[in-house]
Amino acid sequence: MSDASDCEQPPENTEQTETIPIVDLEPSLALPPPPPEDEWGPIPEHTNVNASRFSFSLYGIIPVILGIFSLLLLMLCGFFGYQYFQSVQESESKMKSFNQWNESFQNKEKKFIQVQKLLDQNKEILEKLQNQNKNMTEALQELKAKGGDGCGSPLSHWVQHRDHCYYQTMKTVSWSECSDLCVFWNATFLNTERSRLMCILKLLAVNQTWLGLSYKEKDNEWKWEDGSLPSGLKWSLPKPSMDFQGKCVYAGVHTVGIDNCTMSSSCLCEKPVCA
Repeated sequence: MSDASDCEQPPENTEQTETIPIVDLEPSLALPPPPPEDEWGPIPEHTNVNASRFSFSLYGIIPVILGIFSLLLLMLCGFFGYQYFQSVQESESKMKSFNQWNESFQNKEKKFIQVQKLLDQNKEILEKLQNQNKNMTEALQELKAKGGDGCGSPLSHWVQHRDHCYYQTMKTVSWSECSDLCVFWNATFLNTERSRLMCILKLLAVNQTWLGLSYKEKDNEWKWEDGSLPSGLKWSLPKPSMDFQGKCVYAGVHTVGIDNCTMSSSCLCEKPVCA
């Protein structure tokens, strides 16, 4: 019986076994839950000390940084101020130079106007001289054509026109002295008017010379020394009046005028052509 019992198989376990995955068998890495609030302990004192040191160092650095920025700002202001001052000085210097240049330009402009006036005056004088030169050339040509031997050498400054010779004295005297001066040249003071008077004046190319014509207070007339009245010159002379006492007549190339008889001028002398 024992053998029979030994041969008996063990009863089958009918209970189902639970299979656990391998992953679930690994230990969990989750942190333990925090303790409840009533179990919290006081914060250690050394933590508060470190925070106070940090805040103290932070409050000390901020003013230093602000001071550095203020110093930089001050330096920038000084630099730009210096640049502005330099620019103002340069502007003033340039303005001063411009004013000096403007003044010199105005002075040069005034001088230029003065020079221009002088040039205009010289131009008028040159035109007169050119006209006189032209008249002298024509007179010389006429003298060359007619010979001029009746009045002597052309170098004696006598010019011939028809049957008379004429001479403008080099010496200047008052009107009353002209008669004596012409006598010195064996001639007479031009004391009569002829139709050829203007031709004579052109031949001589006179500048200003006395004629034998003056105001006669007694007759209140312009008269020649021979007592005749002017005819061709009548329209060139002012109307006779007592205001012309002591006035005598002078002649130029193209003009006839009056002046004080005491003024010095050349005299116009005449004489007949030498036979």
